[in-house]
Amino acid sequence: MVPVCFDSALPRRSAPAARRRIATALAGVALLAWSASSGLGFSSTSGVDRRTLLSGAVLGAAASAVVAPESSLAAEFPGLGKTRGAFEIDGKDAVVVGDAGSDAAKKAKAKVIELQEESEDALKRLEANPQEDLSYMLRNFVIADLRDATNVINNLMDDSSAGGTQRLQRLMINAKYRLADDAPFPVTKKGAVQARGPNRLERVKAALTEYVKASKSLLAFL
Repeated sequence: MVPVCFDSALPRRSAPAARRRIATALAGVALLAWSASSGLGFSSTSGVDRRTLLSGAVLGAAASAVVAPESSLAAEFPGLGKTRGAFEIDGKDAVVVGDAGSDAAKKAKAKVIELQEESEDALKRLEANPQEDLSYMLRNFVIADLRDATNVINNLMDDSSAGGTQRLQRLMINAKYRLADDAPFPVTKKGAVQARGPNRLERVKAALTEYVKASKSLLAFL
């Protein structure tokens, strides 16, 4: 069995929204600490334990900054606007900061288009013949070529846009691994090749369909 693709195998970029959230939380803690130390907002007879209150504020701010889900990073902050997460970014939001007209970028785009068209053609072949031999799609280094091409596209984007392209990259690579698992014809213990069953056929079609969908979304960033 071919191992599935894990996110850790792919490059990541830091999230500026996360940095802004942490900075905002720390600024709030600093303001509260100054207020507590200077006695602002507290009276000696109020019964409020400033030290306890400050400790709770520090813990709360740290928790919200570190463990908040990605969707919370999309919240709108005064003066900063709304930051979109990786699952919300799409082609119309893309900010290209690299040279999309460079030879490397053109070559990467051409490779993505080539692999997409190959998958679209495979779907048509399977509709006409469910027993179509797809072994030609399982050639050596095809996933490495896909990873290299999509990495070039990732590097054209700003940090926020790259979050979106990297998510699509992972979906495409994962679909390729699934295809590699299910596209070959089943073989018995005695080495006899069997016909592709309906369940295997549906898995192959699903992998190809999801690959094409993610590839089109990735190309929309350029």
